[in-house]
Amino acid sequence: MACENELMKPEAMLLPGSDIVDMLPLGVFLLDESGVVCGWNTWLADKTGIVRQEALGKTLQQLFPGFDKPRFTWALQEVFTNGSPQILSQALNQYLIPIKIKVMGYHGISLMQQKVQISLFVAANELRLALISIVDVTENVIRSQALSDAARSLKESNNRDALTGLYNRRFMNEWLDQRLKESRSIQHPIACLVLDIDHFKMINDTFGHQLGDQVLQDFSLLIAGRLRDCDVFVRYGGEEFVVLLVKCTLAGGIARAQELIKSVRSTSIGTLPAGGVTCSAGVAVYDPKMPCSSELLLSQADAQLYQAKRNGRDCVFPSRHLGSAD
Repeated sequence: MACENELMKPEAMLLPGSDIVDMLPLGVFLLDESGVVCGWNTWLADKTGIVRQEALGKTLQQLFPGFDKPRFTWALQEVFTNGSPQILSQALNQYLIPIKIKVMGYHGISLMQQKVQISLFVAANELRLALISIVDVTENVIRSQALSDAARSLKESNNRDALTGLYNRRFMNEWLDQRLKESRSIQHPIACLVLDIDHFKMINDTFGHQLGDQVLQDFSLLIAGRLRDCDVFVRYGGEEFVVLLVKCTLAGGIARAQELIKSVRSTSIGTLPAGGVTCSAGVAVYDPKMPCSSELLLSQADAQLYQAKRNGRDCVFPSRHLGSAD
């Protein structure tokens, strides 16, 4: 191998401007066309624990058992064949040399994230080498992931009701519009239940707002625990809630509403005994064969809720299939 023949010459073991290269805050090493290390700076020795004398004359596979980087192999060949510099981005390649970081597993990262550049270097003795530089971009990656996590958390908090943790109206509007489009495509109905806690103002006036808040929270937990993972439960406003049941017919929606009303009636909510809190429900269904807007679907379910209240509360009032929104 070319580099092995040159290893007897001390100058071949040094990087260009070796003293300066050893001061750089990045990794720099040289490979010959056979993949043998011909240069290894101090940064790499410190980060990998492999001193220069140990690295020289070996391949990356020998230094790092299991080393397998097809994209790097291709880039190296491009450099030697065409002389064109190559860059391996962190986004696509994560790292070239496995170097453990001090904070293990932070944001799922346990190895140093690296940006790698490969250029052709021709030594004074005409030996063609690949000059590889490694920049540690771990902090940038972690910072970017932290910002992404914060953005996701902020979006999630913007979609949640602060008191109950349920989805809010903003989320529901976006979700429902999208699901209605899907429903038209796959021909599956969506049942809409509007629930309202009966005489909630009286509960607040009689027992205070602190108990009122506890009633809202306990009611939310009770209903949420009786829904499917694919259903969506929303605090619509005040003591009014919306349950959206995917792939559910009108009959199925009415049956589910009856079950929920019975559960509320038979459960102690807040500090009130069983029966101290009841609710009413209105049901409408989105039929993809007779499509309507999300606004009309909610309006129809809300109208049925008020019919249930006129019928004495603690009950459900059904709805016919809806026609066009036009």
